[in-house]
Amino acid sequence: MGQSYDHLPIGSTLDHYKIEKVLGGGGFSIVYLATDTKTDETVVIKEYFPNKLAKRDEALNVIAKDEASEKFFKQGRKLFFQEASILAAIKHPNVVEILGFVQAHDTIYSAMSYHRGISLQAYIKKMGKYRDEKFILNIFIPILEGLHAVHKMGLLHLDIKPGNIYLRQGLPPLLLDFGAVHKLVLPSGSRLFPVVSHGFSPPEQSSQRTKLGPWSDLYAIGATMRACIEAKPAPPAKERIKKNNMSPAVALYAERYSKRLLKSIDWAMELEISKRPQTVDEFLFALKPLT
Repeated sequence: MGQSYDHLPIGSTLDHYKIEKVLGGGGFSIVYLATDTKTDETVVIKEYFPNKLAKRDEALNVIAKDEASEKFFKQGRKLFFQEASILAAIKHPNVVEILGFVQAHDTIYSAMSYHRGISLQAYIKKMGKYRDEKFILNIFIPILEGLHAVHKMGLLHLDIKPGNIYLRQGLPPLLLDFGAVHKLVLPSGSRLFPVVSHGFSPPEQSSQRTKLGPWSDLYAIGATMRACIEAKPAPPAKERIKKNNMSPAVALYAERYSKRLLKSIDWAMELEISKRPQTVDEFLFALKPLT
């Protein structure tokens, strides 16, 4: 029997991209550093590879793990291409730029611009808690403006967390990783895969019975902002539903931050959808300092 691979071998080529390094991966994809051989520029390549549904055969093709996974694997591959194609049309300074696509090995690859920097998650781990208010606003106002552009295209991100916000030196931050992206305002029962990042995902993301919408991304924004203060994830939403022991930020940190910022975080992290901001514009209006 020949060798099988968890990822593409270093040195593999996809059209005019040469794989240089494996950067990582999540539940739905594997991410590579690559060289565009036409321009000699460094790019990031994301491969559709849902690890619960797929495996790689000896010919490097990405296939469903079994017959039961086949339907969902193919539906997910179609969505990956359709929705990433929409994202490619978003030209916003705070959303990662998709340069193009390659179809190979029975799966889809998207090519994205590469930027030197550090994730917000790595930054928080390095610097610790109590990031100052100016830092928080300088990160999240641009990210919210980018998210607004995503929502205007009819999409939800559904996996906003510190690891998916990228800090660039001298440039505005980027919203990354649209592997969980879905159509805006999904009806109950229509989601292919439950995507849950504990401590950041809202309660409705763990349920097939509750609609997702812009309010779902805003809960994750609030939780990510709170992580800048506490340097740790909030309690998972499912735990908060059973017994909400999480104290409001406005009660804990009033001596360090403005009431405007803290009340905005608490508002975004309300467990009930109807009590949260319903749109990015609504949240931005509450968050931005008065001028």
